Amino acid sequence: MESTTVILDTLQSERQSLANAGRLHWVHWFIVIASALLTIAAWYFSKSQVDENSRTQFEREAAQVVELVRERMLRYEDALLSGVAAIEASGGDMSHAEWQTFAVSLHIETKYPGINGIGVIKSFSSDELPAHIAEQRKTRPGYRVHPAHAGEHSMPIVYIEPELPNARAVGLDMAHENNRYTAAINARDSAKSQITGPIVLVQDDEKTPGFLFFAPYYRNNLAGSVNERRKNFIGIVYAPFVVKKLIAGTLQQARRRVGFSLSDAGSVLYDENTPDDGDFDRDPMYQKKSQLELYGRTWDFDIRSTSEFRRSTANNQPIFILVGGITIDAMLLTMFLMLTRVSRKTLSFADHMNVELRQKAVALAQSNAELESFAYVASHDLKTPLRGIIDLSEYLEEDLEDYLSGPDSKADVGKNLLRLRQQTSRMDNLINGILSYSRVGSRPEQPESVDLEMLLRSIATELNIRGDQLKVAGSLPDLVTYRVRFEQVLNNLIGNAVKYNPDRKSATVTVRCRPNGRFYEFSVSDNGPGIDPKFHSRIFEVFQTLQTKDEIESTGVGLAIVKKSVEALGGQIRVTSELGEGTTFLFDWPVDVPVPGSMAREVC
Repeated sequence: MESTTVILDTLQSERQSLANAGRLHWVHWFIVIASALLTIAAWYFSKSQVDENSRTQFEREAAQVVELVRERMLRYEDALLSGVAAIEASGGDMSHAEWQTFAVSLHIETKYPGINGIGVIKSFSSDELPAHIAEQRKTRPGYRVHPAHAGEHSMPIVYIEPELPNARAVGLDMAHENNRYTAAINARDSAKSQITGPIVLVQDDEKTPGFLFFAPYYRNNLAGSVNERRKNFIGIVYAPFVVKKLIAGTLQQARRRVGFSLSDAGSVLYDENTPDDGDFDRDPMYQKKSQLELYGRTWDFDIRSTSEFRRSTANNQPIFILVGGITIDAMLLTMFLMLTRVSRKTLSFADHMNVELRQKAVALAQSNAELESFAYVASHDLKTPLRGIIDLSEYLEEDLEDYLSGPDSKADVGKNLLRLRQQTSRMDNLINGILSYSRVGSRPEQPESVDLEMLLRSIATELNIRGDQLKVAGSLPDLVTYRVRFEQVLNNLIGNAVKYNPDRKSATVTVRCRPNGRFYEFSVSDNGPGIDPKFHSRIFEVFQTLQTKDEIESTGVGLAIVKKSVEALGGQIRVTSELGEGTTFLFDWPVDVPVPGSMAREVC
């Protein structure tokens, strides 16, 4: 009855849990929404990190472009200044042959890639110019100053090396064109290196943008004030540049992931940002404008990321995070929906099973009551004639006492009377065993505090065994339980351990206990003959014994009572044994037993 009631109680509780689980609660929505928000946050953070890393790379490469141009121009200035130093060391003038020797020593093709050449420009008044031309024609008959202009001052290119590719520039007068002349005058007056605005070099057949780079030199290396500079000014060491060649020698495009255009005062000097460029990105990820103040001019850079930059910095991690997070969110929601659906189906099934179980429980309760009543009536009715048979056997023994002690008595009569007493005693024990087995768990008990050590001493006295034969290994807990049931279990196990030991006087029994979750695990071990493993399940059946009734008096009900008592409280009993190695019974006993009245109402 108790176990049935507990099962029904549990089912009712589970039904309520399933009913609650059969719908989506705020907790489910909170988990899904929180997961979605975390996904978005992770995606945004990852995307921000990727974007930040990409932008940092772009900024670094863009700054590198500008810095490399600046550094290269500084190197070109060093070449020009070395020419100035060579002229000043020669007393302010060098012959054509001497300049050739100096230019060759520079190795400009290898040390200064991008430079078209290095040459000398001299300054003459209109009165001095004819003498200069005549002097140069002594060694170079074809030398001339060109083009003609109306100015009173001339600044022709006297020498340039290598001369052959730059032949058209020899004799070119800087004074004929504003950009060239302005930069030359600024160099003279400032005593600093200067570059021209955008020009087209006369020696450039492609007519692409270029510029000239000027470094002035003075008589006796005297610069001084502006007036002194103009008075002592002799000429300029210069280098012509085609910007396209300059960039090719300075910034190899194959090693860059950014493209740029370069302009001076609105005039484009160089441009990679066109669809004709193989690495052009029509929608660049990043774009930046920078300015470089350089030798009297301002160069404007328009730097953009290229297709190669886009490919090399592509990172799908944010997309993977977003798609993965959305997938997980969808799986969570699907799982919750499936769980609620399963819960509803389970609830429906549980309701159906609950009806059947309640019907069976009612029938079982009635059957148990009838069986208990039958067992009591049957045992009572059996005991009455059995008591009469016992009395009659005693009367017969008294009446035949003289005959049995006489010389004419037959031995079979005494043996038969003894067998009659034994069989009636066995029948009485069987009836008592049936009553005990049927009453397990049927009588309400109040839990009480049990002193286990005192209980074991009481069992030892009852079983007539010495104190040293019943041992306790470790400590025993303070137990609040059903005393009668617990004592019945221990009494049966300890009693069997002694009863089935061939040498009762040397029999020892050891009791242990250890916590195991909601239960205590008790073990009862003996040094007896052991039990063959093939009989381990059989020994817990009612009326089953491994010895004949003539060997050991046993009803075969004891272990069945133990098993029923343990399982009625939710525990299990187990046996470990081998022949000749003793036997250990292990059983679970609840730490807390239910108090009668606190359990659910029984089915009626």
